[in-house]
Amino acid sequence: MKKIYQVPFIGVAIAVLSLIAVGGVVNAVPNAHAQAATDHQTTVAERKAAVQTRLTDTRLKVCQNREKTITNIMARVSDRGTKQLAVFSKIADRTEAFYTSKGKTLANYDTLTANVTSTKAAAETAVSEIQSSSTSFSCDASDPKGIVTSFKDSLKSEITALKNYKTAIKNLIVGVKSVQSTTSSDTTTSTTTDEGATE
Repeated sequence: MKKIYQVPFIGVAIAVLSLIAVGGVVNAVPNAHAQAATDHQTTVAERKAAVQTRLTDTRLKVCQNREKTITNIMARVSDRGTKQLAVFSKIADRTEAFYTSKGKTLANYDTLTANVTSTKAAAETAVSEIQSSSTSFSCDASDPKGIVTSFKDSLKSEITALKNYKTAIKNLIVGVKSVQSTTSSDTTTSTTTDEGATE
């Protein structure tokens, strides 16, 4: 009797162990696939990161090779704007001094000089912005390309501001000349009339 009961018990035990083993293998297969997929994703991400690092390093080297040239260009542009502003200011000052010395009256002189003053202030602000941004470029900065783009935008503003200042000065000169030429014509006419009367 003992042998009859032992055989089925052993058989059942073996069957249960077999099922457990097979289940473990079945469960192990998906886990192995999942791990392989995760490893593959990690490898791809690492490769992308490595490529990005290489690109960043390459761009940095290219930038560093051109950094001196870029800073020189920015410095030249800044100096040019400063010099233009100084020349325009000198012309405006001389024109106003000439007008004052002649003692003539121009009806819209105050309007013209006010326009010169306001456009000069705008030009000075634009030139100052260019000067400050021209010294801020560095390849080691967080956004060198952004610095260059900002500089270009500031340069456009400077060009417009200086152009407006120049136009205001030109209008002032034309106004002052118109008074002088009218006065000269009146003086000539008066002289001619007096001479004719004398004769």
